[in-house]
Amino acid sequence: MIHIAIAVLSALTCVGASGFNPNTPNLIIEAMPLMKLVNESKHGKLYTIQHGSVTTDIIHLYGTSHEMGYAHGLLLGGKIMEFMGPKLNQYYAQQIKFNMNGLPLWMQYLIGNATAQEAPFVMKTAMQYVFDREYPYIAASNTDLLSETRGIAEGICDSGTVPKCDVNEVYDLVKLTNMLPEVVKMSCSMMGAWGASTPSGHLTQLRTLDFGGGPFVNYSLVQVFHPEHGNEFVNFAFSGFTGAVTGFSVKIAMSEASWCTGAGHDNPNIDGEYNGLPVVGVIREFLQFEDSKFSAYNFAVADKHRTWAVFLGVGDFASEEFRVIAYQERFAKLYNYNNISQITGFPPSQDVVYIDKHCQPSHDNKTFPGLVGEYYGNLTSYNVVRNLPRRMKSGDVHTAVYDFGNREVFFSLGLVDSTGGYGPNNEGYACYQPYLKWNMDQLISGN
Repeated sequence: MIHIAIAVLSALTCVGASGFNPNTPNLIIEAMPLMKLVNESKHGKLYTIQHGSVTTDIIHLYGTSHEMGYAHGLLLGGKIMEFMGPKLNQYYAQQIKFNMNGLPLWMQYLIGNATAQEAPFVMKTAMQYVFDREYPYIAASNTDLLSETRGIAEGICDSGTVPKCDVNEVYDLVKLTNMLPEVVKMSCSMMGAWGASTPSGHLTQLRTLDFGGGPFVNYSLVQVFHPEHGNEFVNFAFSGFTGAVTGFSVKIAMSEASWCTGAGHDNPNIDGEYNGLPVVGVIREFLQFEDSKFSAYNFAVADKHRTWAVFLGVGDFASEEFRVIAYQERFAKLYNYNNISQITGFPPSQDVVYIDKHCQPSHDNKTFPGLVGEYYGNLTSYNVVRNLPRRMKSGDVHTAVYDFGNREVFFSLGLVDSTGGYGPNNEGYACYQPYLKWNMDQLISGN
């Protein structure tokens, strides 16, 4: 299955042994010929791709929210429980540090002073607090994530991989773990380039996910949703997760970056609160139900219960253009290439909107602007895939590039060792790994 620990260790060792060179452009691997069906159920199909010593899971899910969740749990039950149990407990015990704005002071104190032994309980207490605050908005969402979560729990227990499986206990574990991205914020980069910035005028969109070390790489997968209601869509996510961080639908593609701002690059995230739909739920809502960047923006504006500040990058097939939604508790605002400099401090470039992984305005006004300038007019998917994330050193867990003109998607996944680290030179970062390439329509259809 995906990134078995021994395989990852040997792969990471081989990277170092072969002479890691961050200046080498990334390889691109045709993914469809490598996909093999390994298991299926009434509402799901599980495929794997073997490339080198790494195996990647691709799961197709069909039907109602509950049916899709049940197939997810049934086909990946053991992996979900391993990830959400011992592996994440080990991660919590590593004394992870994160921005705790919005959590009550007593909880900030508990987290800040927790021992390694106490950390799993304290983190789950924090996620329970977040879930309780956000529950009314999750329950009201069109995505029906709670039914999907219940289905995952029932599927896990019916999979036969968990001894003495209690559905209610598993449900509680899965629902709380899905709150983790609300507690531990991500730091990411994004770009949309079209018109004069690309040779064909078609849109090229980039999303990198910088989430740090831990077990996330080893339990990543490609989810292909075929819901009873809404768009078919692809979610690059983690085992047992129902929210979305990276993905595309038949209508739009999504990028995301946390929003911290101020005069210095060490400033914390701007204030928010936990009275609303979690950000991963908002991205899932966009993928499943919105059909353009403007309908996504209208949803963000109409949502009067926004939580934490993020930048949501949306490209759509109808216009083949890209916009950034600055999404925070107080407002939602749309940014194009002619006003994004108000956020980034970067010089404007026609038909390019981009944000790097740093707090904004970025303290690094050379790397990303320099790459945009170097490739301006030729920001093809291949040039972006093989050069931009690698040279920015952005994208440790995964990176994705969407080619709207050729209807192709490129996806790379990191490599970690037994401690969840990326190697002494960060050679395991996703931005240095080969990319799997799919035709978007073939990935969604499975043919």
